[in-house]
Amino acid sequence: MKRTFLIIFLIVIVGLFAKQFQLTEFRSLPADFHAERNSVLDMDMEYCAAVKVECDVPTDLNLKQKVYKRENIASGVYYFFVSAREQQITFEAPDYEPLTVDVPEGGLEKGVTYYARLESIDDVIITLNIYPSPDRVSINEKLISKSKVMIAPGSYRLQIEKAGFEPIDEEISVGKNNTYFNYTLAKIGQEKVVVVEKEPIEEPVMETDEPAEFKLERFDVVYEITSCEMYEKQIVIELMIENIGDDREVTILGWRGFRTRMFDDAGNEFFPAKFNFANKTNNGDITIMMVNGVPTKASLIFRDINNSAEKIVKLDLGIWMQESDSFRMTFRDIPMEKK
Repeated sequence: MKRTFLIIFLIVIVGLFAKQFQLTEFRSLPADFHAERNSVLDMDMEYCAAVKVECDVPTDLNLKQKVYKRENIASGVYYFFVSAREQQITFEAPDYEPLTVDVPEGGLEKGVTYYARLESIDDVIITLNIYPSPDRVSINEKLISKSKVMIAPGSYRLQIEKAGFEPIDEEISVGKNNTYFNYTLAKIGQEKVVVVEKEPIEEPVMETDEPAEFKLERFDVVYEITSCEMYEKQIVIELMIENIGDDREVTILGWRGFRTRMFDDAGNEFFPAKFNFANKTNNGDITIMMVNGVPTKASLIFRDINNSAEKIVKLDLGIWMQESDSFRMTFRDIPMEKK
């Protein structure tokens, strides 16, 4: 007896498109002794304007405009000395789309330092369910063939082709949540193509006296915060990480890309001084082979924390896996127990 099976063409999009960052702040600084002590003249022998940039991701940030002096004084902190006549600033970094912004109103002033804050835009996963299985799928004219690919929020041109069926050529909008698009292709001559678009909507959070559960899952790996404790000026966050998919290597990021960081309730940003993952210890990236179904302990140690902090308002856990590239798991409003 013959059976007909519904064939679903499933694509999860990861890494085919350039990453993006956004400017969250651009203003003059009333005083910056570093820039004043290291002032630079432009080709007209006039003082340059200094742009101090703090950025959480790009490891090799630069400007498209002529830079008379560039300094990388700390991780993610740069100084660029440019002509005060520049009307726009274009930020560039490997694997990122260039970002061009106007200078603050009134233009740059000679010898003045300006502060700019860049933040990466987190990628999301889109899933295309297409019936019957198509011959060709492209987004922004890039062929889709990988099983797991991530994409930044925004608008894209989607094209779907199959012999004997009406092609699809339309603009899709990708939001901040993982998005699903379901398509049923119509044979040539049919009146329409049935298209169903679904984007997960966050359910309202119900107030409860029960303790919050800090557990997230991505790419078949579950990350759960089991405790957060402060010892004098040190915070230790304990996690349980379990791989529920195929055996694979998992890296917690401390040095590069989407590096792990946290923010306290005063808005201060901290990076871990030490990582423990299974039986390994490091002060930067740390990798282990995770076996399916084996819960594995990890801990993040942050130092020089203000004793007045009551909770962690945001924890970005940086992760890298071969099938997903770098990404962050974000936990919010984590209470801490003071010892």
